[in-house]
Amino acid sequence: MSKRHRLSSTTELLTSVEQLDQLLNAQMQTQLNIKEFMSAKKCHEVELTAALINKLVKSIIDDTNCYIVDAGDGKGYLSSRLSLEYGLSVLGIDANESNTKNALSRDSKLQRAWNGLTERAEILNQGKTPPRRGKKSSIKEHFKDELQVVDPCICLTGLHTCGNLAATCLQVFHAQNNCRVLCNVGCCYHLLNERYSEQEFFGNKALMKQSTDFGFPMSRYLQERKVKLGRNARMLAAQSIERTLSAKELPNISLYYRALLEVLVCSHAPDLKNSLQKLNASWLAEVKEDELEALLQKYESDKHYLSLFYLLRMSFAPVVESLILLDRLLYLKELGYTHSYLIDLFDAVISPRHYACYFRLANCRYVRSEVNQIISYKIFTRLYDLSQGQFAL
Repeated sequence: MSKRHRLSSTTELLTSVEQLDQLLNAQMQTQLNIKEFMSAKKCHEVELTAALINKLVKSIIDDTNCYIVDAGDGKGYLSSRLSLEYGLSVLGIDANESNTKNALSRDSKLQRAWNGLTERAEILNQGKTPPRRGKKSSIKEHFKDELQVVDPCICLTGLHTCGNLAATCLQVFHAQNNCRVLCNVGCCYHLLNERYSEQEFFGNKALMKQSTDFGFPMSRYLQERKVKLGRNARMLAAQSIERTLSAKELPNISLYYRALLEVLVCSHAPDLKNSLQKLNASWLAEVKEDELEALLQKYESDKHYLSLFYLLRMSFAPVVESLILLDRLLYLKELGYTHSYLIDLFDAVISPRHYACYFRLANCRYVRSEVNQIISYKIFTRLYDLSQGQFAL
């Protein structure tokens, strides 16, 4: 049943990269496999996202007047690739000052090594073995003076924007007339600031107080129904059933021992349930080794059932994620943005957060059409099915 409610089973609401190429009338380009300075996972994500953004920008009539704003830039993986490989003007923004310093340092190193890396990647693409790398001098390129541009076009993007930042990007896109292209891949759903849920725990409360806007629900449709998820459901939405199935692995054994600790808490100090003081409590010193051995023997047979429970629970992860993503898509549709899509961009095993929310403006800001209304109705239907569930998982 959960499989039926996943985005992957709702092809009429998803857009493939191939379908997007047809919509944009884009030419297929050879992507350079440059894995230096990042992990294989990040390389996969950056390559595909950069190629997609380049297609979106090139689809605009005057792409020379378009500039990229990378929200939540982190270490600058995406912005550096857009600048060096595709020659786009990019502004990276990140709230963490240390991330910005690291991004500048990484970008400087990457610029010095870029010519050699691209030559090596092209040789590898031809199936040949490149020569050993040595130190080579290169020319540092600078952006042109963008201050002279009148009425510039902005592409607002973000690769794995955490928590509320994904929703904020959608809201900024709507508020700023110069934003004509949006491409966002969200993550960290547990950090979303919910409008109707108060099920927050520990450090999350302090973090949520810093958010002035709500990240879920965004659409009027779910707001009218006051749909809420809660932290446990949002945490679940970030888990990857695809990766678990691919690796054929059981949940981490630490979950079992964490459950046993809760049994000890309930028997010795029930007032400490759901408290941060568990491990520092004086009652722990009174627990004897023979009690722990008895506890292990008593619940040994339940270890298997706990694993089954978590696997069953994980099967609902893509359902909750679908609710969050469709809410964002419907938010754009409700505002009248016809050319808005959800794209299955990455390999789900390599990158669990693999859906991108994309929008490109046509010749005017608001475009309403019969097709848009039909798609919105399909989203309504799907969200209605999803929002009937109880998400206290």
